[in-house]
Amino acid sequence: MQYDPHPQLPLMIGYALIAPRIKVMYVPTTKVACSTLKLLISQIEGSYNEQAAREIITPNISQEQTIHNYRVHGLRRMFDLSPKEQWEVIQSPEWLRVAALRDPLKRAYSSWENRAFLRAPGTPKSILEACSDVLVDGRVDVAATFKKFARAIHADRDAFSIDDHFRPQFNTLYSNQLEYQEFVRIDQHGELQRLADVLNERGGTNIALQRLNSGLGIKVEQVFDRETADLLEQTYHEDYEWFHFERHNYAATTTSFVLDPLQQAFLTNLRQTTERLQTLSNAAFTRVGFRYGMKQVFRSLQLRLTRPSRRHDPKLLQW
Repeated sequence: MQYDPHPQLPLMIGYALIAPRIKVMYVPTTKVACSTLKLLISQIEGSYNEQAAREIITPNISQEQTIHNYRVHGLRRMFDLSPKEQWEVIQSPEWLRVAALRDPLKRAYSSWENRAFLRAPGTPKSILEACSDVLVDGRVDVAATFKKFARAIHADRDAFSIDDHFRPQFNTLYSNQLEYQEFVRIDQHGELQRLADVLNERGGTNIALQRLNSGLGIKVEQVFDRETADLLEQTYHEDYEWFHFERHNYAATTTSFVLDPLQQAFLTNLRQTTERLQTLSNAAFTRVGFRYGMKQVFRSLQLRLTRPSRRHDPKLLQW
């Protein structure tokens, strides 16, 4: 296949992660083993910072989720590189370009479960409002609530595109413009381990593959019926057309999966905990931001008083 990269491709994949020691570029796709692969690549590269994972104040439910913070994984990002370096990474045969794929229906459910159903920190309010619960006797019908999401994103995909968890994989990977040497289909048994072996050989390491963020354990068969599957297959049609995913044959009858009282209590408690975590994180960021701001003001005052020749320094013009 001939690849014709857009002149602005480095900016379009500015979120790509770069491991310069082992010469690997990884273009992450949300809810496609990206936590697992970020951890693996950063450990092999030698850039993983476990201390930072314990110290950062972002609202993560578990320490595993801190791997998405650049201070924790320590990898460089495409937009950190010079233009010459960017195109070398994109085109040089010395670099290994890596991406992963997942069945679109499984990815859609995983994204909805994490972002809308469990109300993960940072989920846009408009998406939460579009995905409000469908209740039966005061308890959530998971299948009906998921179908409500499927109808909403099918009707207005752009409204959900403000959150990259809901964008098609094709729109993240630009695989018509970029040649990947490793395109891993994580639904296929052994594929992630095979990639881990390739990366370990490249890095001269023996890092074990760890599976992170496994979700609630609800099986797709419990929430999908034919209508829901059709809606999402149409929504993510580019992924089916480009990557030739197998289409599923779910039952035509409407699925129902109502939480029992214990499950409902657990869900309510988990949502409240997440909300509280977000509040505490916001408060922590406010305090850190205030301390940093005051330090900058005092530093500027000191420079103005002790070194008058620097009074026009741009660093002192911000206040």
